[in-house]
Amino acid sequence: MSPTLNIPEKELWSRWVDQREQRAREALIQMHVSWSRLVARDVYLKARIRGAEWADYVQNATVGLIEAIDHYELGRGVDFRTYARHRVRGSVFNGLRHLASASHVRHPQEALAERSSSLAGGESDPLEAFTSWTVGMGIGYLLEVASLEDGRDDVDRGPYATAVREQLSEILKCTLGKLSGREHMVLTLHYFQHVPFVDIASQMQLTKGRISQIHRQAIESMRAHMKTSYSVDAR
Repeated sequence: MSPTLNIPEKELWSRWVDQREQRAREALIQMHVSWSRLVARDVYLKARIRGAEWADYVQNATVGLIEAIDHYELGRGVDFRTYARHRVRGSVFNGLRHLASASHVRHPQEALAERSSSLAGGESDPLEAFTSWTVGMGIGYLLEVASLEDGRDDVDRGPYATAVREQLSEILKCTLGKLSGREHMVLTLHYFQHVPFVDIASQMQLTKGRISQIHRQAIESMRAHMKTSYSVDAR
């Protein structure tokens, strides 16, 4: 064990923040890494996705911890773990989004990145942001399936599943019809005509960032309407 660990934490912070002493930084990481694992465990129990292992949660929590240590300002009088918790949790959820996006190989990567960026923002709490993102990706998947010419995805699911899919397609079309003009246009162009956000922005004479906001609002509107009118929660 490094002798630096025998130094009081307050002095370690002073050495790192004021002098950028790497040994002090390494000691602070070791001092708080077990705590970051507890934060990762809390996320692990609340949000599990296919393809994500416990080690992924721990790794991303450690990344968030290191970022928090690197950006912590000693003079503000805020307890480090209070400051770091949001960043550590956010790092874990960002890692989950990356893993989930990588598993959606059927989507063009550029379009998926645009949607992920659009759906990831808005909430201050990482769990709420992750939940909104997964809901949005679920509705996006339904829209993609509905946009296929024969109404089918890559798997033959049988007559019952086909009937369910057709019913969902009708619900989606009805819900799309209830959106505002801009929201309807953005979703139609992006999912049914496969137009990238940047080209939609050009057509509508808006910024790409504004198109991203409209996309997010449209997905949220669809979810609320489907849940209220059809008891469908698209997760």
